[in-house]
Amino acid sequence: MAVVPAFVRSSGVARGEIRTDFWPMLGRALLRRCPRCGGAGWFTGWFRKQERCRTCGYRYERQPGFLVGALTINTILTFGLIAVVLAVSVVVTYPDVALGPTLLAALVVAVVVPVVGYPFSYTVWAAVDLAMRPLEPAEVADAEQHRAIGP
Repeated sequence: MAVVPAFVRSSGVARGEIRTDFWPMLGRALLRRCPRCGGAGWFTGWFRKQERCRTCGYRYERQPGFLVGALTINTILTFGLIAVVLAVSVVVTYPDVALGPTLLAALVVAVVVPVVGYPFSYTVWAAVDLAMRPLEPAEVADAEQHRAIGP
């Protein structure tokens, strides 16, 4: 029986190997990992992020305005959850809608979700961006050069 090295995932893909199918990239992004390679190199804390992945050299903010996409993901998630809280509250307490608890629950969601979702919105947007606009050859070369140099 062959011994499988620890760095090989159960899927048969070695860590750092580049797979650019959308679903694997989204899965890696939801784990706060680099959507391109799966390396844990973007966020060094909940709010601190690196410019590049330390594993594959991918530059996350590929163009000016990357932040807008990440903020949009976070805003959609927050507003969607506020709408769910409001709808559930109205359905559960109808016909005498409990306005105070409903607004308090919506306020908690409005404050907590953007903070908790901050790093995920960046990595998910990076995955969506990579799926919509795969890396250009110059960007791949830049990533490889940065990877060879190291952090």
